[in-house]
Amino acid sequence: MGEALRALVRDYPVWSGSGTTRVLLVDLDNLRATRSRLRARLGVVVELARQADHVALAGQAGAVARSRPWLAEFADRALSVADGADVADFALLAAAQQVPDPVEVLVVSNDGIFAELADRGELTVLSPGVDALSDRLYGAADLLVDLAALEREAAAVVAAGAAR
Repeated sequence: MGEALRALVRDYPVWSGSGTTRVLLVDLDNLRATRSRLRARLGVVVELARQADHVALAGQAGAVARSRPWLAEFADRALSVADGADVADFALLAAAQQVPDPVEVLVVSNDGIFAELADRGELTVLSPGVDALSDRLYGAADLLVDLAALEREAAAVVAAGAAR
């Protein structure tokens, strides 16, 4: 499913193409999943990171340790933060502040704290599952992409190919 999912994301217009600086922020704490599903999700993160101008990844120690093996050339950029509410979020927001405006931000998270990024330019949200998406982030997003729905679509593509 991993390659099918990456192909869907490659073809999905998550970046506007407006010519502004592309910033990818990934809240690794929000990507909880089984091992195989996490690997596929991180394959998507790597695909998007290769398209971005600036990449920041952060999470608590456990999330970072689980993620690093599948983050390819971006593994060293994964910042391990202390346990606590919003600690990874604040680290990602600080990284975004280092990039001058205008920016186009793609955030992989469900946390409402990232809604403030909409003031800086286009905001795309790649939600690990919209059932847990904050209302505030939903309202701020210019584009919302449901990763769980893309996973279901990728699984259907794989199943259809196997049935042939």
